[in-house]
Amino acid sequence: MSRGHRVRSLALTVPLAVLTLVLLAKTMGYPAFGMSVVLVMGLLFLAHAIRDQFREEPPERPAPLGPRDRAFLALVCLVTALAVVLPLDRPWNAPWWPGRHESLSLPDPCEAGVTAAATLVPAGAVTAEEDDDGPYGPTAQCAWRDPEGPQLRLEYQLVDWEGSFGGTATDTAREVFADGLTIGTRSPLPGIGDEAWRVESSALHTVRARKANVIVEATLIRAHDDPPGRAAMETLLRTAVARIRTG
Repeated sequence: MSRGHRVRSLALTVPLAVLTLVLLAKTMGYPAFGMSVVLVMGLLFLAHAIRDQFREEPPERPAPLGPRDRAFLALVCLVTALAVVLPLDRPWNAPWWPGRHESLSLPDPCEAGVTAAATLVPAGAVTAEEDDDGPYGPTAQCAWRDPEGPQLRLEYQLVDWEGSFGGTATDTAREVFADGLTIGTRSPLPGIGDEAWRVESSALHTVRARKANVIVEATLIRAHDDPPGRAAMETLLRTAVARIRTG
């Protein structure tokens, strides 16, 4: 096989290989569709191989490619790969894309809540937890627990970008935030993040806010004789939201 023929074959094979890999990578959650892609691509390559075997005369050997032809074929491969990858992956929806103004990491909840905890749970012992395998992305939380009194918990949740088959991380976070209803009377808290609200019951006080693709929730479990602590909880939420950094 001449060098020119190899280059031309490469120009055909590379785009097909890129398309196959991208489709496989992006359809792992759809087994039927993914297997259909594998089957179709396999049949195409098999048909091409059978056709070459049953040719009566060998194909005419093409002339070797010059530098300009090789550069042109390389450009074709690059453009084809970009044309396949970009529409499927939609990287402009990713948090790291310039201008997205979304967060890639979480603040330290223990630092964000230390002042409020001193007021709401003065005798509480602090416990910090991190979870990189949350349902929507990593979470970080800090809790202050008084065995004989109130308990306070502050949690950050980073909503990850879903990739090809989803919208932006902020779109997903907006849906998650809307579904985060708790028992009690719900009232909005204007001026905190992109949206925020408060829910209170007899012994439970929850404030919740969203800024871009990060959701913040603080919950206070009060003893029956404790004051409501509304101002301190609102201040805690404002402080926690202010610590979220978006690109």
